[in-house]
Amino acid sequence: MILKRSPIMKTNISIIALFLVLLNSCTTPSYLPSSDQIDVNEYGSHIRFLTAYSDIEGELIAIDSTEITVLLAEKRTCVTFPLNEVKLFKLTYAQRKHYGWTIPIYTLATIAHGFGLILTAPLNLIVTISVTASGENTFTYSDKNMTYEKLRMFARFPQGIPPKIDLESIK
Repeated sequence: MILKRSPIMKTNISIIALFLVLLNSCTTPSYLPSSDQIDVNEYGSHIRFLTAYSDIEGELIAIDSTEITVLLAEKRTCVTFPLNEVKLFKLTYAQRKHYGWTIPIYTLATIAHGFGLILTAPLNLIVTISVTASGENTFTYSDKNMTYEKLRMFARFPQGIPPKIDLESIK
């Protein structure tokens, strides 16, 4: 005996799926600050840059027209480098979104398409892989799309280190 789905059952499943999609689209991402929390992050953004001598990674403390100050991630000490030694940089100013879980889940969901999955599974793979790849590069800037002048906005001290603050006291 072969069980067939009734048209009513297909309609109910479609309505439930549509409802879930609409419900999910009404929520805001959890990483977004509320309107009263914008611009109150007391730390600088994460920066990674390459000099002629080494690869530097840490919190961006300050930057001016001649030098950049970074709190090293591993040593928790501040170091200053001349800007002319910086070859490349990559700045990350917020937590990245990881969508890797969508690739297997949404591809498996195409089983519900029956024989149509022959067409929809590859399309679903293309979309989820491209969304996952773009999600890994969100909230980042590099030397290709940002100047040193604009990089200041992401420092702990965007107007320079105040005179009363000692670099050794920054942790």
